[in-house]
Amino acid sequence: MYSKLDIQINRAIYLIRRAQKILLVGHKKPDSDAMGAMAALALFLQKFKKEIVLFSCETVPSRFEFLIEDLEFFSLEEILSFKQINLIITLDCGNFEQTGLDNFFTKTDFSLINIDHHYDNTRFGTLNIINEKASSTCEITYEILQKLGNIINKRIATALLCGIFGDTDSFKNPNTTEKTLQYTSMLLSQGADLTEIVKNTLQDKSVAALHLWGKALSRLQKHKKLGLVYTIVTKEDIQENKNHLSDLEGIANFLNSIPEVKASMVLVEKENGEIKGSLRTLHKTIDVARLAHLFGGGGHKKAAGFTISGKLIKENGKGKWKII
Repeated sequence: MYSKLDIQINRAIYLIRRAQKILLVGHKKPDSDAMGAMAALALFLQKFKKEIVLFSCETVPSRFEFLIEDLEFFSLEEILSFKQINLIITLDCGNFEQTGLDNFFTKTDFSLINIDHHYDNTRFGTLNIINEKASSTCEITYEILQKLGNIINKRIATALLCGIFGDTDSFKNPNTTEKTLQYTSMLLSQGADLTEIVKNTLQDKSVAALHLWGKALSRLQKHKKLGLVYTIVTKEDIQENKNHLSDLEGIANFLNSIPEVKASMVLVEKENGEIKGSLRTLHKTIDVARLAHLFGGGGHKKAAGFTISGKLIKENGKGKWKII
């Protein structure tokens, strides 16, 4: 008896086999899951002589270069000029706006396969492969590749494991299931390089980045009633040591290592007049995506975010901050 998800995967395989030129798209603010799924699918489909076009609307962080070292990403202008793209596959995108293509393509221009694990995915594809029980989009992608053919090599396995490793927060999150660990074991047996993943995604902090973490940690506050820890980073903090927003990757997860903390929040002031909020939890009963939705954001139950307009201002003499 086939499940609804199995049927959707089989339909996706049919569309992939028919297509010759395929556009693969990840979401804004690329992370390990989106990049891992894109790299794995691109490398896999190239073996079937498919012409693969990769697009990211934002610069891919340098820590993921080991996944995409010989894969070519195209600009939006180049993609708009291309002819005969048969199929678009979006990976780890909760909605079409996350692709950065929403102002240039309508969702009916091409067949579109939407592969994701966000429970609030808007089902924007021609075909939607959504499994909110999966640890990551890479976990779903692995299932698709297994059905397409057994040609998963070391690079593909490493890309898939990178996404799983990142979205489970190194297997600490409650979304780490028995299936997740089974797939991890299988990927390791197929050559996945966990040491390389750890080196590039966890051991990647520069001295300047650690100085910025120091600023954030010096302002750490705890709301005892809610069990929430939170901190802020101003645009001046980022400018001081010529930091990048990417230098703060991982700090919200790190804050959840504090005993008795139920959730963490990091507010980062950007130069464009916006404030980015990152929410994380390891608590089984807490859904941070619900909080993110209140501010127009979204994400997973254990990892979510939002962006609002405003500026962070310190209240004189109180040591507290407010948003204006």
